[in-house]
Amino acid sequence: MNSVSRDQILEAWARLCDLDETESDALVKKFMDEQPALGIYLFANMEGMEEGAEDTRIVELVVAAWQAMRKSAGRQLPVATPEEIEHAEDANIRILEKLDEGSEFEWNNSVPHLFEDYKQREILVFGLEILMSGNEDTPELAPEGIGLEMVWLKTVIDALDRSFTSIA
Repeated sequence: MNSVSRDQILEAWARLCDLDETESDALVKKFMDEQPALGIYLFANMEGMEEGAEDTRIVELVVAAWQAMRKSAGRQLPVATPEEIEHAEDANIRILEKLDEGSEFEWNNSVPHLFEDYKQREILVFGLEILMSGNEDTPELAPEGIGLEMVWLKTVIDALDRSFTSIA
């Protein structure tokens, strides 16, 4: 699959933001119908979030990413399998573990370069911007769950990209 451009993810986000609650619910249902394993993955992970956390933004980000990738592909994306999701999540966890093993200096030097060549970088960067909204100047005050949400978002993106690439 081609890389999704910044304009494509912004367009998908704007369309999503323009929906009323009924239309938004219908789009989430469409995502669940087309990508049931990803829906289960996302909602199962969200069950563990602390009470009162703003959990709709990760759902909105996933749906916007899915819509942008779908539009970029020019067709419905293949269904991501549980194995593809597990493989993507395992790879993302290994990246975090490797970063966690290093010093703070290594972390600060590695993270900015970590995703330079990532194919769906624009979606990931946009997701981080949305999740960090309001905490740009004080990232240390951002809710702890943001890291998990980024892993979930990247896992969904990777699984969608992998499922598309595997049959292309």
